Amino acid sequence: MIRFFKGQKLKALRSNSAVKYLLYAVGEIALVVVGILIALAINNKNEVAKTQNQLEGILKNVRYDLELDTLRVGQAIKYYESREEVVKKILNKEYSKEDYKTCILCGSLVTTYVPISLNDKGYNQLKGFVENSKQKDSLAVGIVQMYNGFFTLIGEISGNVKENTFQTLELWRDTQPWFADIMTNTPSPAYLNYISESTDYRNRVAYFNIIACQNLLPLLRMYKENAAETIDKLNSRLEEVSQK
Repeated sequence: MIRFFKGQKLKALRSNSAVKYLLYAVGEIALVVVGILIALAINNKNEVAKTQNQLEGILKNVRYDLELDTLRVGQAIKYYESREEVVKKILNKEYSKEDYKTCILCGSLVTTYVPISLNDKGYNQLKGFVENSKQKDSLAVGIVQMYNGFFTLIGEISGNVKENTFQTLELWRDTQPWFADIMTNTPSPAYLNYISESTDYRNRVAYFNIIACQNLLPLLRMYKENAAETIDKLNSRLEEVSQK
């Protein structure tokens, strides 16, 4: 009987030891898992903060580009608006020959243009961020979409204005004896007759009206308005971030 109880006791001790070891092992595993989860949470939090800091820097670059662009586009708008008034009078035949003599813009109307090149550094950075980011930021996506719409159109139409300007200059250079005179600000009577009476000049003014006044000018106004609204949104976002 004594031996039997001793055997039972030994088995119980061994069983308790196994349970304790198992509980210890499970506890160790749990601690490791908790440690991994905490590390992952910290790492995710750091990654989110890093991503947000990156986005904040890009948005500042975009805002800077937009501020410069609105100034340049604003100047271009004033340039074409001043010519729009002259275009209307020429097409409506409101100018007399004497009016053409004093019309400063008439001579340069179809032979000058304003180069328009929008800054794309911030846009390219933001586009790359949106394409590579797992979480989409609505403001960032909206800005990229705005740029996508305006960049192509403004580039194409302003390119047409530029091309037409140089075509006119080259044609006058090759066909008109008074070309050198107007380049030295000494227009001849023959040139005055050309801009006041010829169908060719009036047609060129009409084409300038289509591509510059009716297409490019409204597009620039729309871009400036959208850019100003975007700057306001960026200011709100960046101010909100700075207060956190």
